[in-house]
Amino acid sequence: MLPHGIFAVKSVTVILTGATVTLLLWRGSDPAALHSSEPDRFSAAFAPFIQQSGFPRNELPSPQRPAVDGDSNTTKDRLNAAFAPFIQRRIKTVMFRPPRRDTRPLAANGGLTGKPLRYLIGAPSAGQGRDDAVTVVSYDASKPVQRGISIAYCNLFDETNSGAYGPYLQASDTAAQYNEGQIDPLGPGWTKNLHEQFQRRRKQGFEYVELDNADAYAIKDVIGAIDLAGSYGLKVIAKNPGLLGDATSYVAHPNVYGIIVERGAGSPDEMDALRRKAGKPEMPVWFVAFGAGREWAHSTANAAKNYQGMGVTYSSAGEYGNVIDILSPADSLPSAPL
Repeated sequence: MLPHGIFAVKSVTVILTGATVTLLLWRGSDPAALHSSEPDRFSAAFAPFIQQSGFPRNELPSPQRPAVDGDSNTTKDRLNAAFAPFIQRRIKTVMFRPPRRDTRPLAANGGLTGKPLRYLIGAPSAGQGRDDAVTVVSYDASKPVQRGISIAYCNLFDETNSGAYGPYLQASDTAAQYNEGQIDPLGPGWTKNLHEQFQRRRKQGFEYVELDNADAYAIKDVIGAIDLAGSYGLKVIAKNPGLLGDATSYVAHPNVYGIIVERGAGSPDEMDALRRKAGKPEMPVWFVAFGAGREWAHSTANAAKNYQGMGVTYSSAGEYGNVIDILSPADSLPSAPL
């Protein structure tokens, strides 16, 4: 009996069509296994090959030499018969199945779904933020809020009407109302304005940007702005997409992660239909109002509660100077299982 932990090894040399095959047959470290009947079966199976080879163990032919007995077929048949009991016992059938593809639609929400919006683009300061909320900061804000997710306000218009991004158009009532310059997208000032804003926001550490006044431009110009934001690593929140001629292309863009809707720019029914048509049924939608929009905010909340991921807020301190929750996305209809 061998001590526990020592392996018993047998070496058998077989001559097969000019090749020398050395088989190492071993048993594990279990002492009881060393006394099973199987080693005797191996010895009995290979004895004819060893005994009839006619060569001393240290003088076996080279692998390059032809078979010594001149009858290779007979040798192979006897070898196959010797191996068969041991090979058959160890054959296993392995069934391979490729990984199942998840065909469920992916929600392009970037972790925003279910979080209330603090829309504070008109506030002198957005405060520290909240861990469970998303905060939109003003054009002049220099950094994200300390807590939660931040969205930086960006403007497709010349925010300060500086004259530095010409040539300009004169077709927008909104630009005139807010004394902002409507930049001509065919001129050099269009990309200059965007590059400067995106570069500044990326340097400040923002991950998301809102592109305001998109409804004043053709969809191809808006898509170009979204692509440019993506080149800076910035994700886009769509503003009032229902006012664009091709709202579906806007929302369906892979770099769009949410929707902000002002009074008069769309209803919960319309926004749900839009996001579904765009292939993003779980995209968060936030409705925002101020001033005379309190009643609209309440009626909108009454309709939005029937849809998943929709929230409604109202500002009583001028144009988005503070936030009052009318409907939290967490209180709207929960997401249906996919």
